Amino acid sequence: MEAKKQIKKGVEVLEVYPKILDQYWNLCEFMLREGLKYDGDPMSIEQLKEYIKNSSMQLHLIFGSDDGEGYKVFGVCVTRIVALPNFKQCEVILLKGEKRNLWQDKLANKIESLAKETKCKRIAVHA
Repeated sequence: MEAKKQIKKGVEVLEVYPKILDQYWNLCEFMLREGLKYDGDPMSIEQLKEYIKNSSMQLHLIFGSDDGEGYKVFGVCVTRIVALPNFKQCEVILLKGEKRNLWQDKLANKIESLAKETKCKRIAVHA
């Protein structure tokens, strides 16, 4: 009998950088489509992908295991950095996911870190 592979329980928030976007796109496209639809289709999925590829927007993949038996996507988040007349702000423009209690604090920390790294004065959530 083959031993079952041990999977570590836990969920992480991973930034998907433009150069590796194509590798991860199939994992998150369905949730991105659902998020866009829920938000009234502010852009097409193709436009969103292009914005992420050209670094106008940032994609965060929420991924891991809640049961120790398999990995899955728990959510996606899209942010953008906007230069306002007096300062920059980090905006959350799309957020879609499930089992939020497993990842919401980690996502908040990730967004705060991104805002600090990019010298934003404020975070705005539009999702």
